[in-house]
Amino acid sequence: MTMSTHLPFARAPRLPRGLAAITFGILCGVTFTAASAVADEDIDDVEPEPATQPRRAEPASKGEGDDADDAGADAGEPGGGASRGHRPGGGKASKAEPSPLRIGGRVFARLEAADTDATDWTGQFTLASARLGVSYRWKDRLRVKAVLEAAGKVAVRDAFIELAAGSGVDVRAGRFKGPVSAIERASAWVLPTIDRGAIADVLEDGIGLTGRRDGIEVRFSGGKRRPRFSAVLSQSVATTGDDPARPLADGAGVSAALRGELPLCQGITLGVTGSNREVNYVADVARFWAGGVDAEIDLGAAGLGLRLWADALVGQSHLAAASATDPTTFVAGQLVAGWRLGGADKGKRYLEPYLLGAYLNPDTGHRRDHLTDLTVGVAGGRWKRWRVQAQVSLVSTWSKRPAALGGFGVDVDDRMAASLQLGAAF
Repeated sequence: MTMSTHLPFARAPRLPRGLAAITFGILCGVTFTAASAVADEDIDDVEPEPATQPRRAEPASKGEGDDADDAGADAGEPGGGASRGHRPGGGKASKAEPSPLRIGGRVFARLEAADTDATDWTGQFTLASARLGVSYRWKDRLRVKAVLEAAGKVAVRDAFIELAAGSGVDVRAGRFKGPVSAIERASAWVLPTIDRGAIADVLEDGIGLTGRRDGIEVRFSGGKRRPRFSAVLSQSVATTGDDPARPLADGAGVSAALRGELPLCQGITLGVTGSNREVNYVADVARFWAGGVDAEIDLGAAGLGLRLWADALVGQSHLAAASATDPTTFVAGQLVAGWRLGGADKGKRYLEPYLLGAYLNPDTGHRRDHLTDLTVGVAGGRWKRWRVQAQVSLVSTWSKRPAALGGFGVDVDDRMAASLQLGAAF
């Protein structure tokens, strides 16, 4: 996740009258047309179900709105699930096995008006995301995935090799999301909100705790309804934008994280994480610990529309620290909740009002330095095909907050914004 210019850190340019509305209307038509020809898989950021875990068997008959990737694949991820030609236990499905190569993508177009401490109300139209991914799976034992973000500067989002080693163990190596925070791990396509909010941006770009890293991950799962565990070794990050090689005597700048998950029942999962990371900032290099608990709830299978992601985090950081040997302690809490009406099957109409609330105290040793983020909105469209989102958000900051909360040289200010976004996946 990168901080975009529509956040309060830079002035958004004013558009000629009517230009934003006309452009947005044209793009809406193009995107809706593209969404009508959806492929087998959509692109997604969410962590896939390990290949060694049991997968849902395909229904005997497919009803209206059912889709190929509903049979065991994570929504929106190319190659995220089992091939449709196989069933758990080695049984053969009636349909022919499709190609193991999957291609998918998504597009987000956004129109936003914002008022900050530094600017009056300004408007901006942006192509917020244009993502394309490819995944190849070989016999449920080997998976290779690569995802590119083409909006703005082309960048690699995910690129990894995943091997099912047997006995419930999977090994992944490459670039992928870390195990911290349920909200960060959830895809922007899966979350009902337009984005993850200002606090999530600070946790990634300012504190350096979340986000994608180059590393290796080992995961273990004992099966359905049993605890799952993962261990990650990843390369450290620099808030200055530079990632120099580190001496072996200092651990080569490797960060470590552990995660445990407990599926309480269908649709409810609890998680706990702990990490020790190295962060390069300005002229100092230091190691910081952090820990947290999170929960993910989706009661769609129970006939209810509640979807919820929540996490609470505490740890050390360099924000407002006097030196690398005297770090500060932060606490943060985030919650995203929505109530989906309709949309039980892919392609079905749905409507989902939602709420985002977040709090960050970057230094528990000082007062009047915290941030809050409150967002309310509504999303609707065709479930997992296309959607329109409208929301209003308010970021409030206190006067004693540290500088560079948004990353090196990037401050966070008070901000009110109204946003409209159209998204589609293929």
